[in-house]
Amino acid sequence: YRIAGKSGTAQVVAIKQGEKYDRSKVQERHRDHALFVGFAPAEDPKIVISVMVENGESGSGVAAPVLRQVMDAWLLDESGRLKPEYAPNASVAQESAQ
Repeated sequence: YRIAGKSGTAQVVAIKQGEKYDRSKVQERHRDHALFVGFAPAEDPKIVISVMVENGESGSGVAAPVLRQVMDAWLLDESGRLKPEYAPNASVAQESAQ
């Protein structure tokens, strides 16, 4: 299945204009928050999740993998296949059968 989403960060502490960000000089509690919002399956969405990792710094590098794990737990069966009820157009097929 495919996920559609957007990553981002939320700045915790401002740095001065023209100043370069130096991670080694920023306390962990002042590092940016990591964000990722996504839905799946992309073709026929069944679930939407938003992940925020406090002081995670990278939405795509930190928050997105968490979202993927939650999506997998929700959408996949024990063998790693997409559950039939979440297959693209499954709701249309079920309605047609009734």
